[in-house]
Amino acid sequence: MKNLIIICITLLLASLQIHAQDEGDMKAKFNDMNSKLAKMMLDNDYDGILSFYTDDIISLPSYQPMVRGLDAMKKAQEMNKNSGTKMTAFDLNTTDVIDAGKYFIDIGTYTLTMDLPGMKMPYNDKGKYVSVWEKQDDGSFKIKVETWNSDINPWKMMQGGKHECDHNDDEQGKPEKMETHHK
Repeated sequence: MKNLIIICITLLLASLQIHAQDEGDMKAKFNDMNSKLAKMMLDNDYDGILSFYTDDIISLPSYQPMVRGLDAMKKAQEMNKNSGTKMTAFDLNTTDVIDAGKYFIDIGTYTLTMDLPGMKMPYNDKGKYVSVWEKQDDGSFKIKVETWNSDINPWKMMQGGKHECDHNDDEQGKPEKMETHHK
């Protein structure tokens, strides 16, 4: 009986180690895909960006209506392209991956810098996102659902030039400082 318990504990520990390795591998895979997507965004490669989405994509952008379907996403990309906004830095960091079979939920953080029409200084932002990636028949992944939002409260930004994030997401509990510039 003692040997059976030792065998069961050994198998459980091995299973946990394999799961941790798989989760680490999946985080690395999604970080790699997100890096490619971020580069395309910096390069204004709108066709490349669109290739990351399923035909029935649902996008839930902050402060904008929901976008449904690849054709609507293409129109949204064209509006963004013609807006005069230029992203100059963009980084996505996967913090968690949830394996739901055919779907993988990618949860993470982002930082970005943009030049906006009418603003003298670049706009710096940081926030969080959730992307639901669908595994395709060929083993690749495409984004089926996405949403993101800023850690910066826009109403506080309108009241002054500098902003301190509203919550403590630093592991030591210290608030992170975030500078934003606006006209």
